[in-house]
Amino acid sequence: MGEVRKLELVEVGEGFRFEADELLEAAKGNGFTVLAIVGELPDGSSWISGTANAGETMILLERAKHHLIFGED
Repeated sequence: MGEVRKLELVEVGEGFRFEADELLEAAKGNGFTVLAIVGELPDGSSWISGTANAGETMILLERAKHHLIFGED
C-alpha cells in the first residue's frame, strides 16, 4: 500500500480530475468524526452523503469553503 499524504491544494489545469476511487480509498481509516461526500455524477446530478445531521454537515462544508478560499483552517 502506498503512502497516504494530506491533500495539498495546488493549482492544476482546467478540466483536470483526480481519480475519485483513489481519493475515497485514501480517506479510509482516518477516524473522521464528521464526513461529507459531495460529487457530481456524469448526468450532471449531485450526489451528497454524510455521517452527520444537516446542521453539522453545513458547518463542515462552510469550513471547507473557507479553507479553499483563504487556505486557512
